[in-house]
Amino acid sequence: MPYIIRPTRARMMIAGLFAGVLLAGAVPAVAAAACPPSPITQAFAQFGDPASYSLVPGGTFESGAPGWSLSRSEVIGESANQMGGTHALAINPGGQAVSAGFCVSREYPSYRFLYRELKGGGKLYLALRFTDFSGASHEVPVAALEAGATWTLSPVLELANKLPLSTAPEGTLTPVQLVFSTSHPGLAWAVDDVYIDPYRR
Repeated sequence: MPYIIRPTRARMMIAGLFAGVLLAGAVPAVAAAACPPSPITQAFAQFGDPASYSLVPGGTFESGAPGWSLSRSEVIGESANQMGGTHALAINPGGQAVSAGFCVSREYPSYRFLYRELKGGGKLYLALRFTDFSGASHEVPVAALEAGATWTLSPVLELANKLPLSTAPEGTLTPVQLVFSTSHPGLAWAVDDVYIDPYRR
């Protein structure tokens, strides 16, 4: 005898499939909502980058460096750069600056900032520091940059892809911090206008 799907069972199957589609569509929304939205702007449009960015907490250094952890680093007065600011973060020889923490999901693929060499010659080292869901702290390298004495826009630097978001609850990690450092004994850097890219898929 052929197997006959009764109308009631058919309705239940269709309802189950429909609910599954809704749930699949809701998962990315839940993950995206886990990181609170923040104001965005086309911060680097004048450099030919039309992407929208969100300022890292304290990232302009116009009111000091609230929430940042500084070692052999300090906020200094600067002549106005292309973004119009008059203060920057100086990372002195052997110094390190760690940003205030923020939330990262797949919706935050990259970050950029302005930087210039204050003295010496060498590289500015960049890393990400994060706390995983078990409470353990980790640090992963991102890049080592060089530049001259004039303000330079950094390349687009990886953020989300450097983090283990696939194993994090709701696909997010918080806090994540940007780490800037120089180990050269005679090298100092200035950093300013630190922004992350809150890309919305």
